Amino acid sequence: MTPTRNHRHVYFRLVLTLAMAGTGLGVCAENAEYAWPAPRALGRELPANRGEVAAKPPATPSEPAGVLTLRQALELALRHSLDLAAAAHGVRAAEGNARQAGKLPNPEVEIGAEEFGGSDSRKGYGAAQTSVGVTQPVELGGKRGKRQRVAQSEARLAGWAYEAQRLDVITRTQKAFVDVLVAQGQLALAESLLAVAEEVRQAAAERVKGGKVPRLEETKAGVEVTAARIARDRTRRELETARQQLVAAWGGTAPEFTEVRGNWDAISDSPPLKALAAALDDAPEVARWHEEVALGRAAVALAKAERLPTVGVSAGISRFEDDGSYAGTVGLSVPLPLFDRNVDGILAARHRTTRAEYEQRAARLRAMTDLTEAHSRLETARGEALAIQAELLPGAQQAFAAAQAEYREGKVRYLEVLDAQRTLNETKARRLDVLAAYQKAVVDVERLTGIPLNTLK
Repeated sequence: MTPTRNHRHVYFRLVLTLAMAGTGLGVCAENAEYAWPAPRALGRELPANRGEVAAKPPATPSEPAGVLTLRQALELALRHSLDLAAAAHGVRAAEGNARQAGKLPNPEVEIGAEEFGGSDSRKGYGAAQTSVGVTQPVELGGKRGKRQRVAQSEARLAGWAYEAQRLDVITRTQKAFVDVLVAQGQLALAESLLAVAEEVRQAAAERVKGGKVPRLEETKAGVEVTAARIARDRTRRELETARQQLVAAWGGTAPEFTEVRGNWDAISDSPPLKALAAALDDAPEVARWHEEVALGRAAVALAKAERLPTVGVSAGISRFEDDGSYAGTVGLSVPLPLFDRNVDGILAARHRTTRAEYEQRAARLRAMTDLTEAHSRLETARGEALAIQAELLPGAQQAFAAAQAEYREGKVRYLEVLDAQRTLNETKARRLDVLAAYQKAVVDVERLTGIPLNTLK
């Protein structure tokens, strides 16, 4: 029976339907953000940039014009850090790659014509054969699922890189905040020392007028005032530098805050090293290697699946122009694995897995070493700070006050007052340095374990 026009439309519609169906198969409906690991406890309550808006970098954020707290600084840094934003979009990109890896390969539509333009009865197009077909590649061995598992592991690794970057932003911001606090304390100390030096010079001047001491003592006191003023001016410049470094954490260029405030001289007991070490397995630098090993094993499974060929299954229709008849066509194409069975690819994947297992152990060892060193610094600074606060500083203050009183009464020489003053100055400066070392050691322990310990909060 000769096909009618409607029949021909049905045939062509069938081919197009097969093509469209093949294109849509395998679309991954997974939209869950599985690649993001649960945030570590450190800074978990603070909102952070997760790449929700893939637009241009944000404008310079606004900061408080008055007092800036640590929490405000951390919120600004986590929302506007360019490094964290880049890591967040890296995770989004890896999630997209994982979804893409789960798609079926697209079918191919093939249109061909045969037996025309020849001689005799094949001259022209009247005896030609026209074919329309669809070929769908079929991956054997579960390659698509294995490929997607590899991409999913890579996405989870990107998530761990984001979490490490989030903790890095918190750590850098905390240390910059401590630097500003220290610089503010140093400036207050420098101004206090300048005032004390002025008082001593005034006392020396009064004694010179009374003829009790030579003018040389007033000259020496004046030299101390000049030195104190130079130190005060240098400390002001250091404070401004520290303020600039703090606002750089959130992309700022000019500080708008007037001062930072935090209870940074509060010293508390730290958890024992054994308890902190138990938290290392959840730290990004250690936990990510579990995923690295899983990625290696998934890559081995994929490499083994690559040994199997990807076959092509085709179906279509042919039209014979000489009588207008139609016929169906089917086909199967199978690559012959004669030269490439992916042996070296499998071997390479196995070696990468073994390397990941060794690096996993090395990462745990490095983290433990770093934690031991940071905890030692923490305990050392803590002990020294407590000793200075309880014994050295009160003693130095009492000695200087007594030397000042006795100098006014003429009982001691100026050199003894100067010696007591320098001892007090050095003790106060040392206290600031030790407190800064203590707070930064706390920050380092927090970074390694992901557990908040900071007494600034």
